[in-house]
Amino acid sequence: MDDDQAVREALFDLLQVEGLAARMFENGATFLADAHCLEFGCIVTDVRMPEMDGLELQRRLRGSGSAIPVIFITSSVNEGTRERALSDGAVAWFTKPVADAELLLELRAALQRRNTGR
Repeated sequence: MDDDQAVREALFDLLQVEGLAARMFENGATFLADAHCLEFGCIVTDVRMPEMDGLELQRRLRGSGSAIPVIFITSSVNEGTRERALSDGAVAWFTKPVADAELLLELRAALQRRNTGR
């Protein structure tokens, strides 16, 4: 999820090329409005987005009992925000721009843990 369409499309293209199924959402509110939102294997999101930011999205997911892994990719360098995201259960935090290989490594690890229940 990212409010920047070019960023969303680039990430979507990367995941498709890597053989990973993906869907794009503009922000947390549009994601949560999707009837199948809790079926996703992992969420890759920005912190700063309109309507509902990534931290609020993560908070709502955890509040509903969802254990969907969350990976943040953001331009925010605020250490307090980073610490909050990670302490609230984010599996990774990247500052833009992120290397594709690093993101894919964390994403695949998160999907593997989710699939094996670890």
